[in-house]
Amino acid sequence: MGWAAPNVASAAPNKVSFTADKDGVSGEGNYNWPEVVVGGNGLTLHTPLQIGAAGYLPRARFALQYARQIRRSHWAHFGIGFLADRGSFDNFRMDDCGLPDETGRCGRGSVIGYDIYGGYAYKFFLQKRPWLVPIVRGSLGFSWWKHAPVGGDAADREQGRTKSWTLNVRPGGGIRIFPKSNLGVGSDLNIPIGFLVHTDEPDGGTDRSGGFLFGFEIMPLVGEFRF
Repeated sequence: MGWAAPNVASAAPNKVSFTADKDGVSGEGNYNWPEVVVGGNGLTLHTPLQIGAAGYLPRARFALQYARQIRRSHWAHFGIGFLADRGSFDNFRMDDCGLPDETGRCGRGSVIGYDIYGGYAYKFFLQKRPWLVPIVRGSLGFSWWKHAPVGGDAADREQGRTKSWTLNVRPGGGIRIFPKSNLGVGSDLNIPIGFLVHTDEPDGGTDRSGGFLFGFEIMPLVGEFRF
């Protein structure tokens, strides 16, 4: 996307103009791109999903990120997100339900959790197209989520696993297009790499297990507000 966007955008004209005569209205579909993009602070909304290629991650992810410009293209960022999912122990990457078969409770359950992260980003400045901003970033993140029941007691559980957490690094990048000097849209992709810790309570006891995490945060539509 970062390679293709400058080539597509270069075909975009710079001004909007319309003329009217007795034969009707005609015009050129041109647009005045901003000559500068506001710096200093930025708020970004990230949606909508993530997947675990190795290890489990709740699929729905909605995050709000604040970024502060350190100097020129150098930015620091911090974000907090909401996690959610619903599925069976197969979706949660478990070998089995974790509860005795005779309970009849091995069904679909819900997951709710949170995600916090922070890191550094380099936002490229393109002299000829300042409204086009490619980004590379690195973050350190922590996520925690609770399995079903979100509310209730152990009798309502649909699997033996009760909660999980992960600590990971997240290299990634993206691109922004700013039709206005303070408002941009684009796409992002991050790659969480780290470890998972699960807590299981199969029959009243408590067991913990670990695992490797390799996932993808896929954000095809991102909105950013600069101020």
